[in-house]
Amino acid sequence: MSLNNYIMKVKYLWLFLPFLFFGCSKSLVHTWNIDKFEIIRENGQSTGSDNIGTITFNKNGSGHKDINYTIFDHQYSDKSGFKWEKHDGYILLKSTKSEDKSKLNKAWIILEDGAKKQVWKSTNGEHQIEVLQLSRN
Repeated sequence: MSLNNYIMKVKYLWLFLPFLFFGCSKSLVHTWNIDKFEIIRENGQSTGSDNIGTITFNKNGSGHKDINYTIFDHQYSDKSGFKWEKHDGYILLKSTKSEDKSKLNKAWIILEDGAKKQVWKSTNGEHQIEVLQLSRN
């Protein structure tokens, strides 16, 4: 192999190497729109709210929620910080303050894990299933 061919191959390798590591990333690090928050009752009835706010995931494992919604005639607002850990098939959202009573801080099963869309499911301890649908631009 000539020196010119070798140099050309090295250049192409360095050109495409970032795409291998970052081009297909499904990183949560971003601000996501919460398109839908749905609660499914034990009897199969469901209710939900659309476009309830945003959730931001930072690189350092912290995050922030800016959420307002009404379900079952109750108004909820959540403008709290959290810590997060993503694992294979699930994500944990944890309170940063002991007095924080956020309904979203818990384990969520990841049903859809896309770069632009996330769908998560969890339970709320009241025989109900909660579903979050997130999107980003």
